[in-house]
Amino acid sequence: MKRLGKKWLINGWWSVIMLLLAALVAIMAWLYFHDNRVSPWLQMLTLTTFVVLVWGVCGDLTNIFSLRKQENGITWCQILILFAFILWIIGFIWIFEIHKSSSSTIVFGVIGGLMTIVFQEKLKGVVTFIHLRTHHLLNIGDWIQVPKYNVDGTVRKITLTTVTIYNWDTTTSNIPISALHADHFINLQNMAVGKTYGWRIDKTFIVDTECFHTISKQEADMLKSEEFNKQHDILDYLPEEEIKEGALNARLYRLYLYHWLMSQPDVSQLPRLVVKWINQVIEGMQMHMYVFIITNDLDDFEWHQSVIVEHVIESLGWFGLRLYQRPSSYGKVTKEA
Repeated sequence: MKRLGKKWLINGWWSVIMLLLAALVAIMAWLYFHDNRVSPWLQMLTLTTFVVLVWGVCGDLTNIFSLRKQENGITWCQILILFAFILWIIGFIWIFEIHKSSSSTIVFGVIGGLMTIVFQEKLKGVVTFIHLRTHHLLNIGDWIQVPKYNVDGTVRKITLTTVTIYNWDTTTSNIPISALHADHFINLQNMAVGKTYGWRIDKTFIVDTECFHTISKQEADMLKSEEFNKQHDILDYLPEEEIKEGALNARLYRLYLYHWLMSQPDVSQLPRLVVKWINQVIEGMQMHMYVFIITNDLDDFEWHQSVIVEHVIESLGWFGLRLYQRPSSYGKVTKEA
């Protein structure tokens, strides 16, 4: 913590020095621009130096504000960099009196075309930065996912052109900020800090349809037997009147799993708790489970998610069902052995 504070102090003094230098250069530039004896190239050099200093100061301040998670400071620094660049372009046109040229329209067209080609990604980045900051869609410390770039972690730094993310696997990703506008990204921060109903489990299990059947009287008696329920407690979550001869085992299992999830203290019934059969595929029938775990801790969520998935796998067999698995050589080798 002391090292971090010392680093901020050093960066702060360096920024003050850079600002003073920038102000000095600005004064010199003002004098140069009002003296026709000064070479345009010298004026351009002075302006370029000023812009570079502003860029350096604002870049340094952006790092400090990123560490402190001061979003407004980051935004203003990046806007100053943008204005400095625009000032350089205007100064270039004014110093060399391009606007007075008879062919100024053609010159402006050529310059505009070249800038569009060379700075295309930069311009996209500026538009994206303004969009994200205006609508508060991205902040320092947010947990985001960008599937296209295999990014999953917390935002460490935001600039006009790039976003730096510290991934959960301890790697660091640096992606163009324009990707957050052109491509799909997910901001999970509200869920992470507990501002939603919990963390979502959205899973689909493919059940082998060869196992679907109406249960016999013997199977119904087994499911309702005292010995069987001492081991699995099915009757605690499935009404006994539903277990009868002729009932579809897949329906009984769906009802059982739904009520079992409802009884779990770590499962939220809001905004929705869904267990349903969806479109059949070649491999079998898909069972979709959509629930929310009441937690804002990643480790806790992963633990409860694993427990639920393991229970789904285990309880399928109680109703004579099984998950689909692509045929392999395992069964053949076992039989031959």
